[in-house]
Amino acid sequence: MVEVLESCFVVPSDETPKGRLWLSNLGQFARGLFSGTVNFYKKTEATSFFSVEVLKASLAKALVLFYPLAGRCTVGSDGRVELDCNAKGCFFVRAQLERTFDSINFQPSQELEQLFIPSTQMAGSESPFLLLMIQATYLKCGGVVLGFAVNHIITDGQSSFHFIQTWASITRGDLSSIVPPSFDQTPLRARSPPIVKFDLPYKDNAARSTPTDRTTTKLRLSKEQVSSLKSRCNRGKVTKISTFCSVASLIWKCYCYAQNLGPDTTAHLTMPVDIRNRLQPQLPKTHFSNAIVRASAQSKVSKITSSPLQAVAESVQTAVDSVNDEYVRSVIDYFEIIRNELVYRKEAPESELRVNSISGMPLYDADFGWGSPQVVSRWRVNGNRIVYISNEPGENGGIELVVTIDSASMHCFLKMFYEDLNAGNENSSSGMEASQKTQIGKCKI
Repeated sequence: MVEVLESCFVVPSDETPKGRLWLSNLGQFARGLFSGTVNFYKKTEATSFFSVEVLKASLAKALVLFYPLAGRCTVGSDGRVELDCNAKGCFFVRAQLERTFDSINFQPSQELEQLFIPSTQMAGSESPFLLLMIQATYLKCGGVVLGFAVNHIITDGQSSFHFIQTWASITRGDLSSIVPPSFDQTPLRARSPPIVKFDLPYKDNAARSTPTDRTTTKLRLSKEQVSSLKSRCNRGKVTKISTFCSVASLIWKCYCYAQNLGPDTTAHLTMPVDIRNRLQPQLPKTHFSNAIVRASAQSKVSKITSSPLQAVAESVQTAVDSVNDEYVRSVIDYFEIIRNELVYRKEAPESELRVNSISGMPLYDADFGWGSPQVVSRWRVNGNRIVYISNEPGENGGIELVVTIDSASMHCFLKMFYEDLNAGNENSSSGMEASQKTQIGKCKI
């Protein structure tokens, strides 16, 4: 069991702007949804290795720049959620765990959340209104795990990593690399009157699916496998298929096989897309908010399963490329029209697979002065039928997939995935764990 040694609120070290911060419809859609990572750091002989006092002092300085994270959610007179920038602080926990790194499975799970993410009950009456919770857990082996839980009403992946990088830079004394965030959400206001010009992947938002048993597994693709897959999708192409779309198309095709969807079923692949460089004018890279919209590819299952992988990848790439200024404006305006009915559904229907990517983001660029993290993992999977793509640590060019789908479909998904991935290379089994090989052996199609 984790032993909590200290819990407190860390407040900004200097005066910060006060008042209400208006939040866009994109943030309203993700309200109440916490997510983040757990970062494991190996013990070094450096002085004051992960000193809690050093961490809290630098966190207080970081909160001066990222002052909304020290505020609280509140409701405005129009019923919208706003941020009260009141400098009450983020929630910080110091804990210890009599376990070693080798005994911990750093794969998203309820156990990982319980071990390394502060319980909302710890924060008492403040818990429903918090924006940021952090836990520093000191292990028996001398290593440290930093757990981050951030409210998506004000952050997306890019914003979260910007904050973590800044806090790390302040801790190690490298102030020259710090770039202040921008909180101006005026460019994300809805039009008057709102106009929706697209068939958006939110219109079935109210639909519920029947909860089923789900399984999560982590897969690894080597640099060579990623390169081979991308080459297959780009063979003879003028318009290039991205790495993300190449991987996502293989995942989607194998999911449609494994889930045993009817051939005439319309399958959907939904993907979050960063809009910072897709608006006109563009948002700054340092724009701090939830600046994400969903793109969607859709097709009959029979077409997905019978088409060459390149054709599936083309449809995925087209969906991603369709996210332009007008598409984003339509999403924002649609949320304005239905804002009283806006609910984030964690459970996708069987016909929908969600693929999220933080590949290319600085997951491992979080050196607090004692070295970069050895492991960075999500601690939670936000729903079923969802896949997360990220880079492997180091410079090896591989990627990791965290796949959560119905338990009954997982072994067949693995069989199809590795058969297709390693097509033409019988000796390749890179990234396949022994347990996954066993599962594959049970699958008959």
